[in-house]
Amino acid sequence: MAACAFLWTVVMFVNITRNANNNALNEEKAFINSVNSDANSVEEVCNLAKQMVSQNTSLIEYMELVKSGKDLDTVKKIDFYNTELAYIDNMTNVNPYLYQIRLFVNADITEKKPCFYRINRLENMEWYGKYKNSLWYLNYSDTAFPEARNESTKLAAVFADILDDRNHLLAVLEVSTDIKNLIPNFYKHSTDEWNFFVKDSGEIICSEENKEYLENNKNQIVKILERKNKTEFQNFSGNNAIVSTLSMPSLDGTYVHISKSQDVIDSYYRSQFPYLMVVIFSMGIFSFVVIFLIRHIFKKFNNLSASVNRIRNGEKILLPDDGNDEVSEMAHQINEMIVALEKLNKENVNRELIVKNTEIKALQNQINAHFMYNVLETIKMLAEIKEDYEISDAVTSLGEMFRYSVKWSSGMVELKEEIKYIRNYLNLLNLRFDYEIFLSLNIPQEYMKLKIPKMSLQPLVENSVYHGIEDLAEDTYIYIKAYEQDERINIEVSDAGAGMSEETLQMLRDRLESVDSVSEDSDHGRALYNVMQRVKMYFGPEYGIQIYSKKGLYTKVVIQIPKEKEMEE
Repeated sequence: MAACAFLWTVVMFVNITRNANNNALNEEKAFINSVNSDANSVEEVCNLAKQMVSQNTSLIEYMELVKSGKDLDTVKKIDFYNTELAYIDNMTNVNPYLYQIRLFVNADITEKKPCFYRINRLENMEWYGKYKNSLWYLNYSDTAFPEARNESTKLAAVFADILDDRNHLLAVLEVSTDIKNLIPNFYKHSTDEWNFFVKDSGEIICSEENKEYLENNKNQIVKILERKNKTEFQNFSGNNAIVSTLSMPSLDGTYVHISKSQDVIDSYYRSQFPYLMVVIFSMGIFSFVVIFLIRHIFKKFNNLSASVNRIRNGEKILLPDDGNDEVSEMAHQINEMIVALEKLNKENVNRELIVKNTEIKALQNQINAHFMYNVLETIKMLAEIKEDYEISDAVTSLGEMFRYSVKWSSGMVELKEEIKYIRNYLNLLNLRFDYEIFLSLNIPQEYMKLKIPKMSLQPLVENSVYHGIEDLAEDTYIYIKAYEQDERINIEVSDAGAGMSEETLQMLRDRLESVDSVSEDSDHGRALYNVMQRVKMYFGPEYGIQIYSKKGLYTKVVIQIPKEKEMEE
């Protein structure tokens, strides 16, 4: 019996050691797979950005124009800079993988940070004269402006030479990313773990803290590189370690991850030694208990462990949880955790899908907008040729509204931009009606730069027209007023329309307090509810809207926003 117990103990420790090693290797392989996936995503984003910019016909036409010694007039030039160059800047801002997109133009242009420079700026860059078209260059600092050089962040970039029809260079395109997006933990300094990249030429790319150590072990690194795309235990610099290599042909080299394993294994054995001694000294007394545990509890526990490993390998199963013992209870708890995690993963996938779809739609809208602007400009020109200036003015208003609607922004705009949109909206409405709706403003000039949520006033004006003015069918005004009250800025939108009774007004106020009572097809409430929720989201729950009305006299909606610090100063 004692011999069996001892043998069982030895077998248990051998199996535990083997399982520990296998789990360590599996975790390392999972890490390398994630590195490969992330690197592919970064490369895909950068190459997509490179393709979109290098194939932008508006940019190419402008660069050809300035290379020939000509230029746009001031108004068109400003519009070009505020559309095409802002589009490049927005691509950088919305994608966390992109550090910078820069064009170095081979012509005498007006430079515009952060993306439009003359080609002589290249002489400041470390990669000047070294880069190759459509290939990656790794581990350099941003030195475009020597007086503001950034040495702390190391970059990687892919380049493109943009040529005209005669193969003359128009510009050099640089699409860069932080190198840590390609080499995880690049800036981390540790004596137990190293992340670095070895180019096919033999150059080691790593942080300055690790450079000397890795150079001293270069011969061993060369031997490691002979076994590409491998994860295995090796001896590195006199220590047992897990060594992984990942070939990255597009980057012209191999990613290497080395982590020590000896300390972990030794600590594991030291922690298990007292337990081994207890088992040996107690095996005579508890032999029967050991046999029972082997046949029942440990069998069940091993089955549970095997099932957990299957789950870790990607299988979608639930653990057997029949019984009243602790193992069954643990299996039950793990099953609940699996169900909860699967639900959470589905929610995260759906959320990421919505974000990606939104980004794609935004890009499509930005691209399709140029076609719509050109069509509207053509219609406007035809109307002016036929001296039909009413149609021309209507097309101008429609074009400005369209541009405002699809323009990328953070969700906040200046008050004057929203007012301009409302003017265009009323201009188009007045074409439909036999009567005219005038806009009356009482807004101090300094308030025109207030930041408000985009499209927050237009729904209020639309409500005034369709619920307060349209049934009257006579010339009237919509009033917009801004003033300070109790350290807040109030923006009023009011009309002299049909108004509401006290009962209807109170019902509307009650409905705005609950989203469940405001349906998509409601005649009243949905637009007001959306505006109120957006104001609360941007400024806080203490802000929102107030509604006032008198049957047959007026309706007034007041948006309350915080007073900006700049105005207080």
